[in-house]
Amino acid sequence: MTIVMLLDNPHGSQEIYDRARERLGLRDKPAGGIFHAAGPSPSGGWRVIELWESEEEAKRFVKERLAPALQAVGAEGPPPTPQFSPVHNYMT
Repeated sequence: MTIVMLLDNPHGSQEIYDRARERLGLRDKPAGGIFHAAGPSPSGGWRVIELWESEEEAKRFVKERLAPALQAVGAEGPPPTPQFSPVHNYMT
């Protein structure tokens, strides 16, 4: 089932995001990834919104790749806790 993953990081910034993306070396979408968007969060910090083919694939990416990348670039605080919701429909 397609899901949306929302990550709000109150300690995040464009600089941290760019360094983590570089560390991840993503040239293509990761396995199971459908869509990715990122920008400043309305409440401060940094927000990432992604569509995934399944919650399991999203969680695996966060645990195995994203959390280590954030730690490697010196992101403050604990890794953000993702929020998941089912998706009824989307357009690309």
